[in-house]
Amino acid sequence: MNWALSPMLSAALSRKYLRLPLLLAVATLVWLFATDRWNPAAWQVPTAYAQDALEVLARLKISGEQGVGFLVDKTMPRLGAPWGADWSAYPMPDVPVFLLFGKLAGVIGLIPASNLALLFAHLSAVAAFYVSSRALGHRDIFAAGTALLFGFSFYLFHRGLSHYSFALAYLVPAQLLSAWLIGGSQRMLARRPWQIFCLATAGATAVGSPYFGFAYCQLLLLALAYQATTTRRRRNLMLGLVCLGVFVVTLCLLNYSALLAMLPGNPGLLQRNYASTEIYGLRPIELFIPHPFHPWPWAAGIAAQYAASTSLRGELFSPYLGLAGICGLLVIAAGACRRLFRVRAGFRPAYAATFVWFICFFMVGGLNSLLAFAGVDLFRAGNRFSIYLLALALFALASYATRRGRRLTVWAALAMMVPAVLVGLWDQIPKRRSRAESSVYGEKIAVDQLVANTLEMALAPGAAVFQLPVVPFLEQPPVHHMTDYELFRPWFFSRSVGFSYGLLANDRALRWQRWIATRPAGPLCAALEKAGYAALYIHKAAFPDSGTALRRELTALGKQLLVEAGDHLVFSLHPDGHPAWPDLGDPRLVDPWNRVVEPDNQPQIFATEGWSSLEQEGKGVWRWAGQNATVTVWCPGEKPMEVRLEYGASALRPARLTATFEGRKIWQAMAGQMPPAQVSLALLLQPGPNFIIFHYNGRPAQPSLTDPRILGFRLDNLRVIPAAGR
Repeated sequence: MNWALSPMLSAALSRKYLRLPLLLAVATLVWLFATDRWNPAAWQVPTAYAQDALEVLARLKISGEQGVGFLVDKTMPRLGAPWGADWSAYPMPDVPVFLLFGKLAGVIGLIPASNLALLFAHLSAVAAFYVSSRALGHRDIFAAGTALLFGFSFYLFHRGLSHYSFALAYLVPAQLLSAWLIGGSQRMLARRPWQIFCLATAGATAVGSPYFGFAYCQLLLLALAYQATTTRRRRNLMLGLVCLGVFVVTLCLLNYSALLAMLPGNPGLLQRNYASTEIYGLRPIELFIPHPFHPWPWAAGIAAQYAASTSLRGELFSPYLGLAGICGLLVIAAGACRRLFRVRAGFRPAYAATFVWFICFFMVGGLNSLLAFAGVDLFRAGNRFSIYLLALALFALASYATRRGRRLTVWAALAMMVPAVLVGLWDQIPKRRSRAESSVYGEKIAVDQLVANTLEMALAPGAAVFQLPVVPFLEQPPVHHMTDYELFRPWFFSRSVGFSYGLLANDRALRWQRWIATRPAGPLCAALEKAGYAALYIHKAAFPDSGTALRRELTALGKQLLVEAGDHLVFSLHPDGHPAWPDLGDPRLVDPWNRVVEPDNQPQIFATEGWSSLEQEGKGVWRWAGQNATVTVWCPGEKPMEVRLEYGASALRPARLTATFEGRKIWQAMAGQMPPAQVSLALLLQPGPNFIIFHYNGRPAQPSLTDPRILGFRLDNLRVIPAAGR
């Protein structure tokens, strides 16, 4: 691997890049054409308004409301009402960018600010690639052309607002240049500006997407390994290590709370596994498959044929290199062959080595899959690293064009480059949505604004709204026809009203929300009013009957309808003048053992601690546990109750299983494998919570290669039966 840089690199820092403003002006026109945002009305419509795009809009809203204090306190006062939603365990990259456009949202509106944020993503990618390409010695015309192709690649459009952190791909060319400097520069790193550039790249990467950070660490380690095994220049090695330190320290300082939440023993917010590396992994064939929104029908037909011929879903088509990228790949391949046969290469061979490394690491079944199989599965989506392959291909193409076109006049170079760039942009930019398709987003936003304005006028400042259904924030499956993050929508356009949605899955307050949401309409409203809620919001798409039954019950209780628009249905409540917040330590605020809520006059079993999710087959239900687990049996009323506790007990491996109640052992047996041993115990329950602790003295283990859980024993069909007469 030869990391040697172009001799022209020594003059790179002295250039003024005077053509960069003109390039950015051209890029702005390209973006306006691609997104059809030529008039103010178009700026009021987002490029996306569903699922992950709503999460990005929420971060913009929060950043505008919280300001820089968000870096210290990640509690959202108007979410998770009345407690506030603590997002400390949620890693949120690109905070400076979100703070900037969040503040702009407070001035020009949330939707226009989101469009400006997208424009910034494209312009920053163009600028970073152009500056890096010029620093590598590429002629300005060819650097500008390939920069436009990079900044308007289908990858960036595909990520868009929904995956905004990946659309901020300006880091990619800077990381590649920084790694090549550390790996192969002889004199440039003696100059302070280059050192600052490398350090700034490390710091910016730590602020950005963790995926880009993962790739940066690999590039940096590869550069250090090459430098350590070849020339061993002390300056290069020291700067590389300092950059690595800057990256790690900055990352930890900005994300310390989220990193603590990832330590062993803490419940994970993001569910990842090996299988997802195959679903979202990089498939090399997709580098050449056009995207389905291609303006050329024959290319879109290829995409449709590919989609129909594979059972895989996920993030198809985003790795597409485009015609220009494929040409760049051919240049890389030709140069690698020349070097293989000891023919002088016309570009930096590190292009080929880096390209092959990324393919081998992130392709399906590659090194990333091996890491995931070993348990390191955070970076499951290998296809998201294809932007590095595109940058390498375009760098190689610019280098080749520079060598071949160095003697061309400016006009001759433009005559060669402009048509090629126009064809490349036409190939990469997806077809624009029709006005009718865009109007759907506009109609939804108008409905959301109506609901938010109605609530602001009808409720007192700071009033809390309880939202149904109760779901945790962050990556949740659909509830009937309600997709993820939909409950953010009325909050987007509000100013002071608080909403109950926004709690993370591990938040104790979410337990109370889930528990109270299972109550009938009468007890539900009474509990909400006692807790201080001023309104009950129902997202109709989440209910098979569109909330008709609940609406009928609320009307019968005399609750007034505040607003009904689109999927939104809101009833007013009468909050207590002296509200009492619920006790979040109540043992009943955990998952009912069989997910069924018993009547208030019957005992109820709760999976308090140590149990996995409920599993079911036919009429049988069961839960697995590791070594220790606790169930709570809630006894209603004010008197003791005689009951029988019945269950089937089995273990992954035969060992002794013990049950303890009120400090005394009430059952002990050798629990074997299926079928489960049937147990029936007589108990005298005291009013309120009664805790039964199970202990397995065997060694828990992983049940199979595809099941990452560590299990010991399980209980089947656990139930409590009151004695006769109760």
